[in-house]
Amino acid sequence: MTRLPTSLDACSGLRAARWIRESTSRQVDRYGPDAQREQQDRAIERYGLTDTGLAWQVAHSGRTVAGTRQFVDMLARAGKDYDVLIVGYVSRFARDLRTAVNARHELHAAGAAILFADERLLSSDEEAWETWAREAVEAEAYSRRLGRRIREGYAAKRRRHADPGGRAPYGFRRAGEPPLLEPDPDPERRATVERAFALAAAGTLDRDVAQATGLTLYTVRSMLPNPLYGGRLRDGTPTRFPPLVDPAIYSAVQAQRAARTRRHPGRPARRTTYLLPMLVCAACGQRLIGNAGRYRHRDPCPAFEAAAQQPGRPVRGQHVRVPGRSYPQEAYERIVPLVLARVQLAAADVAAAVALYQERAGGTDLDPGLHERIEGERDRALVRYKRTRDPVALEATMRRLDAEEQAARQALARAPLTAAEVVAYLHDLPTLWADGQPAQRRALAEALFARVRALGIRRIEITPTKAAAEHGLAEAFGSDEVVMVGARGFEPPTSSSRTMRATKLRHAPTVMPAAPRAARAERV
Repeated sequence: MTRLPTSLDACSGLRAARWIRESTSRQVDRYGPDAQREQQDRAIERYGLTDTGLAWQVAHSGRTVAGTRQFVDMLARAGKDYDVLIVGYVSRFARDLRTAVNARHELHAAGAAILFADERLLSSDEEAWETWAREAVEAEAYSRRLGRRIREGYAAKRRRHADPGGRAPYGFRRAGEPPLLEPDPDPERRATVERAFALAAAGTLDRDVAQATGLTLYTVRSMLPNPLYGGRLRDGTPTRFPPLVDPAIYSAVQAQRAARTRRHPGRPARRTTYLLPMLVCAACGQRLIGNAGRYRHRDPCPAFEAAAQQPGRPVRGQHVRVPGRSYPQEAYERIVPLVLARVQLAAADVAAAVALYQERAGGTDLDPGLHERIEGERDRALVRYKRTRDPVALEATMRRLDAEEQAARQALARAPLTAAEVVAYLHDLPTLWADGQPAQRRALAEALFARVRALGIRRIEITPTKAAAEHGLAEAFGSDEVVMVGARGFEPPTSSSRTMRATKLRHAPTVMPAAPRAARAERV
C-alpha cells in the first residue's frame, strides 16, 4: 500500500491483521479475546478487508504492553505483511497515551493504519483525529483511576482489618466477608511451614528446604522472607492473627539469609567477571550461571547431577556424596588457555583445512553466538523501555544493534583469509588471553566460542563461532589426535572438526590437550 486510507470506505481490499490483548491470561469478561474476535470479524466483512490470518495475542497490562515481543513484532511487520491493524475495542490496544501516539506514528510511517472496530474509528482518517485522541486519553485515564482505587482499597483493608491484600501465601487462606487472610486450619500445611522455617533457621539452603518439604523452590523463596509468617505486615504493623512460626525462629531465618549476602565492613565490594557466558548444560541446554565464584546449574537435570565424580571412600570432613550442581569457576575457565595453547601448536598445519572449510561453509548466515547476543540485547532494551518509557533511548539502541547486525552480514562477504593470516591469528590467541584483563578475556571467549556445553566436568564440548572457524580454530584443534582423559584412560576423538571436545582427569577438573605429532603428550 502506497497511501494510507483516508476513510473507512477506502479500506476495501486492503490486508488486515488482528491485535488481541487481555490484561491477564484468564480474562473472560465482555472485552475478552472471544468478544474482540467477533468485533474484528464484523469489521473485516463490513469494510471488505482481506483477512491475512495474521494475529497477535498478548496477556499483558495495557500500561506496559509496548515492551512485549508481540507489540514490537506487530510494529515491525506493518506495511509489509498487513495494511490495516484491526483492534476490537479501543481499550484493548493500549492504556498508555505515549504508547498509543507513538504506535500510531510508527504504523503510519510504515504504511499501515489502525481500525478500532467498536467505535468504527480509523486512525488515518483526519476527520476522526480528535475522537481518536480523546479515546486514547480516556483509555489511560481509566487505567490510572482503576489503579488509584485498587491502591486505596488495599490501604483501607490494611487500616481496618490489618490485611495485606493480594493472594494468600502458602499456609494461609481467605475466608469470611469481606474475604480476609487467616492461617489455614489444615494441620499438615501448618506443620510443613514450621518445618521449612526450622530447616532454614539451621542454615539449610532454599533448594534443600524445598526438597525436604515437597514445596517448590519458588514457594520456599517467597515464603521464608515474608513477614506474615512472623506476625507482621510489610509495613511493620502486627497482623490480627498470631504468627504461624515462632518469632525467634523467623528472626533466625532472616539472619541466616542476610549473612549469605552481607559484605564485610571496610572492604570494597568485589565483582567477579565470569568469562564463559555461553556455558550451558550439555543434557538440557540450560545456561550455567556465575554465582559466588562458581558456575551453577539453577535447576539441575538428573544427567548433570549424575555426572558428578563421587569419592571412592569418605574422608573426614568430606561429603559422602557430591551434589554435582555447581563447579568452581576455575574448573571451566582454565580450559580456555589449554585449548588456545593446543591451537597455537597446530597452527602451521591448518592452511589447507581452513581453505576447505571456507569453501564448504560459504553463506551469509550470522554466527549463532552473535545472533543470540544481539537478540538478547534487544530483549533487554525492551525491558528497560518498560521501566523508563524512553522511546528515544530504545530507538538509539535498536539502530545500533541493527547496524551491528548489518556490519556482521557484510563481513561475511569478505575475501577468505590467506594461510599466513590464519597462522598469525592462531599464534596470537594465547598471548591475547594471558595479557588480557577479565573483561577482555570474556570478550575474547565470546568471539571464539558460540557455545560451551558441559556435563559436569567429565566432558566439555566447545563449538567455535563462525568467525573463529573461518580463522581455523576448530581445524587447528582437531588437526592432530585429540587426547582426552577419562575413567578408562586415553580415548580417541569422536567429533568432527566443527566441534572441539575435551574431558577432565579422573580426580581433577583438568584438560589434557594433545601435543604435536613429534612431541609426547604431557599432563598440564
